[in-house]
Amino acid sequence: MTNVTSWGTGYRSGALVVDKETGEVGVTQGATERVYTVKSVRDGSLWTAHASRLRIATTEERAKLGIGPRGVN
Repeated sequence: MTNVTSWGTGYRSGALVVDKETGEVGVTQGATERVYTVKSVRDGSLWTAHASRLRIATTEERAKLGIGPRGVN
């Protein structure tokens, strides 16, 4: 799921994303322009990544973490 922001389409806070450069999975914490702060689901560390480096985690990736499909609580 994405939201429209002042700079276009972006990820909502709390989105489960994958950093395409590192393979790290994390949860978006917020963004400034197109740079996101992401919290690792592995160890809780924070990193920043430009929106172009991120993608939404797949259903399979979510299942490996014990998280249901998107849109299911």
